[in-house]
Amino acid sequence: MKRLKLTLMAMVLAGMATQASAGLFDDDVARKQVADLAASVQNLQQQNQQRLEQLEASNKRVLDLVRQLDAQKEEIAKLRGANEVMQFNLDEAVKRQKDLYVDLDARLRTIEQAKMEAKAEAKLSEQESFDAAVALVQSKKFKEANAAWTRFAADYPKSDKMAAAQYWMGMNYAFSKDYKSANVAFNNVVANAPEDPKAPDSLLGLASVAAATGDKKASRNYLITIIEKYPQSEASAKAKKALAAPN
Repeated sequence: MKRLKLTLMAMVLAGMATQASAGLFDDDVARKQVADLAASVQNLQQQNQQRLEQLEASNKRVLDLVRQLDAQKEEIAKLRGANEVMQFNLDEAVKRQKDLYVDLDARLRTIEQAKMEAKAEAKLSEQESFDAAVALVQSKKFKEANAAWTRFAADYPKSDKMAAAQYWMGMNYAFSKDYKSANVAFNNVVANAPEDPKAPDSLLGLASVAAATGDKKASRNYLITIIEKYPQSEASAKAKKALAAPN
């Protein structure tokens, strides 16, 4: 009986030991699971923190882009406004330029008209001066004629009547027997205006001066030159008549 009790007690103790050992084993597993769970939670927290930081960074970039877009919109609005101002100023400048051109054109037309009128008056005055000087030569007022031709040459140095003026100056000198000056005047016409209608008349004047000074050979040569160079001129007919006349 005693042995049975001892056996039963041993069995109870063994069972208790087994249960205690099993309890200890279960606690280790639980602690490991808790630790694993804590690690998982911490890992999830870290991941969530990283995602949150990434999201905040992304939001910051989005906000920066929004600010940039707003700034660009504002800049575009300013540029559009500036462009409208520039276009307005350009239109005004073009309008002013057109107005200025019209005004300038009108002024130029007025100036041109005034020039034409002044030129017409100058031509009339030139013709009057020329006719007055010729009349003095024909009236044998040699001194007055000489002054008139000198004044004409000074007043109208580019006159298309200058060759004729030189011819009449030569005639005036020849009539007053200033043959040297007459030669200079006639030669000016022959040398500088050989195509002028007064060129053959000037050669005839040179022939007359040569004859008056006793140079018959030179006079004859001038007459021949007239006939050869200006065969259709009135001076040519006079030259032929002079050559045919007895010496």
